Amino acid sequence: MDVLAELERCKCERWAGVERLIRETVEAWSPAGSLLVEMCAYHLETGGKRLRAMIPLLTAEALESDPDRLVPFAAACEMLHNATLVHDDLQDGDATRRGRPTVWKRWSEAQAINLGDAMFYYTLALLDRLPHAAEQRLATADLVLRGTLRVIDGQAREFQLKDDPAPTVEKYVAVIEGKTAGLFEIPLVGAARLAGAPAAVVAAVEEAARHLGVVFQIQDDLLDLYGEKGRGMRGSDIAEGKISVLVAHALGHCAPAEAMRLRELLAKPRPETTAADVDEADALFRSCGAARYAVSEIERREKIVAGHPGLRAVPRLHGLLTGLGEAFLEPIRPLVRELGGGED
Repeated sequence: MDVLAELERCKCERWAGVERLIRETVEAWSPAGSLLVEMCAYHLETGGKRLRAMIPLLTAEALESDPDRLVPFAAACEMLHNATLVHDDLQDGDATRRGRPTVWKRWSEAQAINLGDAMFYYTLALLDRLPHAAEQRLATADLVLRGTLRVIDGQAREFQLKDDPAPTVEKYVAVIEGKTAGLFEIPLVGAARLAGAPAAVVAAVEEAARHLGVVFQIQDDLLDLYGEKGRGMRGSDIAEGKISVLVAHALGHCAPAEAMRLRELLAKPRPETTAADVDEADALFRSCGAARYAVSEIERREKIVAGHPGLRAVPRLHGLLTGLGEAFLEPIRPLVRELGGGED
């Protein structure tokens, strides 16, 4: 399955309806004249692939269910994802998103907190628009609430990891299985349940979503150095002092002097981090095998998803999930070709 083409088709056919429902719900649930409406619209106008909205709709199609019935769920997943982005931009100090000032930069830090908080509640309001029976709506809300708390816990753990004297790949994975994988488990598992998939298929989707979430985050870590994230500078994660998969692996495998130097680079105030600092970190990641390890971990997890018997029993669903993994790699395909297939 050409998932990139399917995502684009689905977006062309259905995003307008999802966007309309989001706009109607935000306006209906916000007090008259609320700045929240303006800020929410501004943030959503930054665009993007709308992945979290399209995934539930494509999942419904793959399970031969009516995607129209899942539009409110798709809208809720997109809203939830964007709520985390508003807070992430503030917490990470990112001044731009896809070339536009972020909410905290356009208004203020306090207003970004307010908008992100409100968007979590808009998510619940959108779930209330589902046409399913009350029991299914409640079960879906339970899934979303529990998943959201896992995402927030993952974010909290990420900040703990920055202060950890011995960050490891295992600790890194624990962070992203909440922070990032949660935002794939919610749309995939929720859609499978709402589409009436058998319990065994739902369990297979949940396992695959966890692996795909890790793949997506590792790809995102690599994209920061070897691609374009639209955050205003190459090596933004290094300037932020973030413990990426590259940092976690490097600190555990490079020489003590190199580890000390990497810590010095990460500890620099963001405004003082230079392009030369980023290049130095990049060279270190390559020399100690961190970049190769990251690519090999992506390949390992993609093989697990591709070979999962519970997914292979539903060919269209299997094609969607394996295709998503391939689509995630497109922005870093040259690096995967360069470093893939090797063992660290």
